[in-house]
Amino acid sequence: MTKKFFTGISFLMIYLFFFAVVGSAQTAKNVIILIGDGNGFNSEWAGTYYRYGEAGKQRYQTFPVAIGCTTYSRTNKDVELPAGVTGYDPSVFWETIANGTQGTEFTRTTDSAASSTAIHGGTKTSNGRIGMTYDKKPIELISEIAVKHGKKAGTVTTVPMSHATPAGFSAHEAERGDLGTIFRQMVSKTSHLSVVMGCGHPFYEYGKPIKIKDNEDEKAKTKRFNCVDGEKNWEIMKSGTLNGFNVIETKQQFEELAAGKGIIPDKVIGVVRSLGALPPVDGNLDDVAKTRELLEKNYKNTNWKELPSLSTMSLAALNVLTKNNSNGFILMIEGGAIDHANHGRNTEKSVLEHTGFSKTVDTVIDWVEKNSSWTETLVVVTADHETGQIWGPATYNDDNNNGVYDEGDSFNEFRQVQNNGRGKAPGVQYGSSGHTNALVPLYAKGIGADLFLKRIKGTDQKAAQFWNFSGQYVDDTDIFHVIKTVIVP
Repeated sequence: MTKKFFTGISFLMIYLFFFAVVGSAQTAKNVIILIGDGNGFNSEWAGTYYRYGEAGKQRYQTFPVAIGCTTYSRTNKDVELPAGVTGYDPSVFWETIANGTQGTEFTRTTDSAASSTAIHGGTKTSNGRIGMTYDKKPIELISEIAVKHGKKAGTVTTVPMSHATPAGFSAHEAERGDLGTIFRQMVSKTSHLSVVMGCGHPFYEYGKPIKIKDNEDEKAKTKRFNCVDGEKNWEIMKSGTLNGFNVIETKQQFEELAAGKGIIPDKVIGVVRSLGALPPVDGNLDDVAKTRELLEKNYKNTNWKELPSLSTMSLAALNVLTKNNSNGFILMIEGGAIDHANHGRNTEKSVLEHTGFSKTVDTVIDWVEKNSSWTETLVVVTADHETGQIWGPATYNDDNNNGVYDEGDSFNEFRQVQNNGRGKAPGVQYGSSGHTNALVPLYAKGIGADLFLKRIKGTDQKAAQFWNFSGQYVDDTDIFHVIKTVIVP
């Protein structure tokens, strides 16, 4: 009996040991999500042509998971999405450029609020909602789940700190436009965030002081202070602290924090000296002088000496999140102005913004390989949606010469982005100045990355041929579910 007892105990111990090893094998210490806002496949190819002169050369494009992702949102209909309803049908999408915004009775083309909520909350919602269902019920976000399990959380962006994408990672609000209310949640005394970085400075734009009119009306003043939750709140922030957060704003402060100099605070709000957007400080090609001309041409009246790069901000955030922290973190980094460039149908700005974003991904890869490992960190690179209906030249005949595909124009065929060589803007044709339902790229590497391949929703054969990948795609809500699986022991 004793022998059987100890044999049973032995088997039990072996089983428990095996279960512990297997159970923890897919548990990530760190998760880093990088979102190129508005960066669809063709925008990705355009940026890669500009930076490298050929496709497929970005480091993250060699990640073991390289697939597509659907991004549609849902309507406000007071019913759950019926089984099998999807907002992306490859057979419909590839019929004509006019089908780029396909939808159904229950789905539509997403905005950044709904897509960010889907990515970080795992639930389809209607446009405008931040961390809420279509009927305004709060959703538990992946950042909140991570913090519940002992991790730290932070967000970095090149657009205002409480704009839709960082907001969808951090807050709960029925309307994305309530920037002040969202910011208040992000930096409250009870906030689960340790890092909030981005634009929204009420006295600077592109690194230069804003010229404020002597007779500035209340509406203009309110707008200027909106992202930091009002003038009174800004006065508190100017003291250098707010609700336990250290507040920084100068390029030197960001660079010192990125380099790990001095005392690293436990919590940081970093407000770069720009109200609306941070230009791509490192968006030029270092060894091609011509590309600096593109920056100067497209970002006039910019004081580059006052502004940190997105890479610098990201390293600063990583230093804060890893300080005295053995449990790990989750960090969302957004290249937010790729979207702005594509809304404006500006190819040069788009590739410059993309280069700044892709260099930041390189920075993150270097950080993982130097300070962590792929066995404890998961990195996901994707987009919230496509913007601009970008295709190659002559995809359609712009018969009324207004720069978008609309009634009266004739569709020819989907054509590839034209490679004009490294350091040169590629040839593209914008079909619109809005969002579409096109697939966006999704790359993943590190612990748990293979879980994306277990959530494949379909295969788009035309996309596979057109963009040289498997054609397999997941949905943006799958990003939440994969990350939750790897951060919850």
